[in-house]
Amino acid sequence: MKKLLLLLILSVFSAQSFSGSCPDGSEPVKSVSTDGTYFVYNCGGSADSSNETSSTKSNGLVPNTLKQIKVEKNWEPVADFEALKEYAKLVPIGEFRVRKNKEWNCVDRITNVNPYPTEDTHRAWFHCQAYVHGLGASNPQIVGDILLTWASAKKDPMFVIPTTKSGDYNVAGYDIPSTIGTFAQSYGLWYDEIAYTPEERERVDAYITRKLMEQQFPVLNYGLKPCDINNINSVYHKDTGANNCGNIRMKVSVGEIMLGFRLENQTLLDKGHDDIYVVLAFINEDGVNTNHASRGANTVNYSWEYTYYSSLLAELYATVGYDYLEHTLPHGAKVHEHLSFNYKLLKDFTLTKKWAHHNVGSMNRYENISNLTQEEYQKTDNGQNVYSWEDGDKEFVKAHTKFVKKYMPDLYSFAVKNYMGSNFNESPNFGVHPYMLHLGNNFIEENDNVTQ
Repeated sequence: MKKLLLLLILSVFSAQSFSGSCPDGSEPVKSVSTDGTYFVYNCGGSADSSNETSSTKSNGLVPNTLKQIKVEKNWEPVADFEALKEYAKLVPIGEFRVRKNKEWNCVDRITNVNPYPTEDTHRAWFHCQAYVHGLGASNPQIVGDILLTWASAKKDPMFVIPTTKSGDYNVAGYDIPSTIGTFAQSYGLWYDEIAYTPEERERVDAYITRKLMEQQFPVLNYGLKPCDINNINSVYHKDTGANNCGNIRMKVSVGEIMLGFRLENQTLLDKGHDDIYVVLAFINEDGVNTNHASRGANTVNYSWEYTYYSSLLAELYATVGYDYLEHTLPHGAKVHEHLSFNYKLLKDFTLTKKWAHHNVGSMNRYENISNLTQEEYQKTDNGQNVYSWEDGDKEFVKAHTKFVKKYMPDLYSFAVKNYMGSNFNESPNFGVHPYMLHLGNNFIEENDNVTQ
């Protein structure tokens, strides 16, 4: 069924290519734009068999070696789904989200995309997305039913109205692709736990694949230009729209990667690796994500939460025999060095002050916290929303268990499995917690640690 669906999807993309077909009847060749932020399709010429784009060859960036990873037949993300399902039932959803669900009716809101995400409704959509992720971990059918509703609608509800001159910021342009990405992540994990008829499965697979493939990440703020992959400092230039190379693309790309593996769809997996390369190109040689570090007083908020993707990918790639923690990022840092920096950042929030003062996309300016001590910072609204400081390193270890075991083993000294104090048991910004994959593939070791 998967192979049949893949052929169907690829035939659709061939017939309805984003760029059309060439005059000679051949298919156009995909390459990366000059600024590295989108794909272009040209007639004449051939694809580069080394999977290195011309921009990575000429600008000194480390080539995208993730493109060497191939799909595997009958791939599964975890070895022990029964253990994972039992664990998922125990993970709590934050009290705030449970309370606000009574007001916002979250499952219905996300299912029917009503109210549509706007400046006035973004906050509710954002929290409802997280709430549904929390529900979906213990009852994946909820996610499955939402996807089926979207896929079956006469008019696709997950569309984005283009930004116009009158609009300062296209909220749906952030919320809709982000939700598609995180739901694809969840679907990629819980695929076989969701009950569909064969026809429904084919419909949902085709729909979510199409939605991922069509994401091209336009700049959301009118009049701004996209980030320049060849200039790591471009993310905090005032004429740049940083969302083009940041969080939306991260969420979508990981959805593409997870579902690419699950559907044995190399085209989708390759797009995920193309997309994520753009995001990773803004992590400097010291492991600092300059996009997140430049977010004013939210510098730690952004930096910390999005480190979850490093461990999610580490767990994911381990299933195909690749050590992502040793992966070299475009500017030369290793993934484990990126995580090491962010551990230090939790201990000293001022480590990103060099970038934070740019206040990218943040009305909460860095000056509001720049003169605080670490203890004072942790008591601010920003600090309290970032991390469960009272629990020491437990939240870090729960998020990055594989990393800690290998590079900081002295921290792995408590019952990780039973720790539920994290601020991010559920999040609008990732559909799957990395510990879900870690537990599902290391259940005996994790369970033994609880009884020690």
